Amino acid sequence: MKDVVVVSGVRTPVGRYLGALRDVEAYDLAAVVLREAILRAGIEAEQVDEVVLGQAYQNGEYVNIARMALLKAGWPESVPGITLDRRCCTGLDVVRYGALLIRSGAARVVVAGGVESMSNAEFYLPGHIKWGVGGRKGMPRGHGDLSIWGLPFYDRIQRARVMSQPEERYGILPSMMSWAETAAREEGISREACDEWAAESHRKACAAWDQGRFAREVVPVEVPGPKGAEVRVDRDETPRADATLEKLARLKPVLGGVCTAGNSSSENDGAAAVVLMDEETAREWGLRPMARVVSCAVAGCDPRRAYEAVPTAVNMALDQAELDLDAMDLIEVQEAFAAQVLADLKQMGIGPDRYDRVNVNGSGISLGHPIACTGVRVLVTLLHEMCRRGVRYGLECICGGGGLGIAAVFENLRDGKE
Repeated sequence: MKDVVVVSGVRTPVGRYLGALRDVEAYDLAAVVLREAILRAGIEAEQVDEVVLGQAYQNGEYVNIARMALLKAGWPESVPGITLDRRCCTGLDVVRYGALLIRSGAARVVVAGGVESMSNAEFYLPGHIKWGVGGRKGMPRGHGDLSIWGLPFYDRIQRARVMSQPEERYGILPSMMSWAETAAREEGISREACDEWAAESHRKACAAWDQGRFAREVVPVEVPGPKGAEVRVDRDETPRADATLEKLARLKPVLGGVCTAGNSSSENDGAAAVVLMDEETAREWGLRPMARVVSCAVAGCDPRRAYEAVPTAVNMALDQAELDLDAMDLIEVQEAFAAQVLADLKQMGIGPDRYDRVNVNGSGISLGHPIACTGVRVLVTLLHEMCRRGVRYGLECICGGGGLGIAAVFENLRDGKE
């Protein structure tokens, strides 16, 4: 089996929902990071064997966005692309998929990325309206004034959360927040602890920007300006320097528990990509890899307790790597909700004395959560921080809708030198 290395990694700024990136189509966001990732790696598009791109909110406008994005990027038509979806886990799973292609000898070079434009997620009518225009559940058959048919009209973002697990088996989970509240109850996570975590996430993200730690990983995006001229977006929109404990405490719980808009992740737009190849090819081409992909594992659990899949996946990834948690110098636990992060850390045996190695530059609560982009965005941030600090091992883990978890271990190959 071949060793797989990450040669470069970049991301766009993360835009807020209906924010600065709302007029940029998802495939155009993806094209930006595809071009920049190979430029920084020092390779040509012709040398890429496969593009593996993640997108959770695929729709009629975004059909196999991996192929669309690479063509929009001007890459050769001979480069194939495939699009994956494992909900929030997608961005790390594309790296796993790409690494498996390389380890098996099916490819030498894979560009793995994730993209989401939640601002452009579609509203849609379900296909069963074709059963005589609304005729499936007792409605009259035939055509006519559609306003009289009572047709269901869905927001894909909201509907996807309900449809991530069968209703007849698990009941209706109206949002991912449902299982975050379960985590809080079962693990004894307080509202105060959630707000404290959220405030610290914003503080760390703002500090990272102020100190220039994100500068190397972010590629700016040009967007249409109000008067026609293009505007350069080069900074994440969601970190808030004014996210104080006092302000967070005033927010009302969404479901009556501990989760609020302030201690939960947001809906966002963004893209990120990494270049993967086997270590022998990198050496042959005279390239300088950032890190080695040591292990990656996926786990499943009861969708009503999706947070529990994270510790399971972490243990599987650590077992594959033949390492223990103490060896992880930096740890990224995606912040879907503060309650979920705190529950996962508790189950993993990580106490407050080790929080200084967790999400050191903020995460989903402050930096946003463009679903399929997130895993790659987190990885790009993690690898740059590992290189900056000169630490050896990094761990990334994410929970996903439908009761999923994924974790991966990476080894720094740059010894503290960018």
